[in-house]
Amino acid sequence: MRKSRFVLLILLLVALCLPGFCFNPATPPSQRNAILFSWDGVQKDHLNECFSRNELPNLAKLISEGNMVKIDISGHNTDTKAGHTQMLTGYDPDVTGVMSNSKFKAIPAGLSIFERLEKQFGDDNIATIMVTGKTHHIGSCPPSTPEQIAQAKAQLEKIKARNKPNNKTGIADPDAAAQAQQKRKAQVQRLNAIIQNTDGEPFFHVSKNIDIWDGEKSRTCEVNGPLMINYLDKYGKGRFFAFYHFSDPDHTGHNHGENSKEHNDAIIACDKWLGEIVKKLKDLGVYDKTMIFVTADHGFDEGKTSHSNAPYVFLASNVKSLKRDGHQRDIAPTILNEMGVDISKLEPKFKGVVLTK
Repeated sequence: MRKSRFVLLILLLVALCLPGFCFNPATPPSQRNAILFSWDGVQKDHLNECFSRNELPNLAKLISEGNMVKIDISGHNTDTKAGHTQMLTGYDPDVTGVMSNSKFKAIPAGLSIFERLEKQFGDDNIATIMVTGKTHHIGSCPPSTPEQIAQAKAQLEKIKARNKPNNKTGIADPDAAAQAQQKRKAQVQRLNAIIQNTDGEPFFHVSKNIDIWDGEKSRTCEVNGPLMINYLDKYGKGRFFAFYHFSDPDHTGHNHGENSKEHNDAIIACDKWLGEIVKKLKDLGVYDKTMIFVTADHGFDEGKTSHSNAPYVFLASNVKSLKRDGHQRDIAPTILNEMGVDISKLEPKFKGVVLTK
């Protein structure tokens, strides 16, 4: 019996070393694929709590193959627009114009990871894919028309008129009251974004310069996950860079709180789909040349339904050379460097650094 177990262990170890079962660091950077996942609204401390309860087996397996480092957020508000802009460009608001959900411009053309890779390797030599689970905070809408701005201002005045100065909802149940207040806050934020959208939403230019832009819809991971796998079926045999966004943790955090079961379950659902996508990469025989990175646009205020000061997130990967703690602005230059782009030649110069050694 012991001999049989020993043989099985050896076979397992051999299998794990075969092409397709682990990312192979010997793959030349110019031949590597990459997927960047954003688990929207997952703070680093909550992630560690999930690990302590063995709730994220797929992310834990990914980290066992590579590493996880601490990521801090600085230079902008800890929210969706600003976080994803810095994550996907490597630049601060002085370059992108995106400071927060309500203070933003369209990212200048050519600055995103997608556009950098297309320019470096050619439109026909790499597929660039972006799948999101939110609408306007990772949006690509053109500038608001005067009519849209006027309508938004009128709706905003109606909301203010029917709400008391103390912000009470009039709902007896505390949980329902909190959800109603959060819904109202989101509606106000949405209307303000329409009013402020004088230049186009952040990904207005980016969406026109990549192969697949699948956004502008509020979707759970149970909807987005199969879409992501379908895009791998279509493009996975060639070279690709994909950005995959799961909005569930953010939505549940706002509705139920950072320490809620709903928020925790949403993080577990993200892990489930991470496993499904890894499985698809292995089925396609390309996992050994595909780098996976998992991060978050922002965390959450501990135990609250807000993320007004939530700068502590993470970067997990199957890449063993990921060694250095860093900042959100470091993610884009790290990925570009690991895919064979000479970032020293890019303009404007990055303030961030490469987190691999």
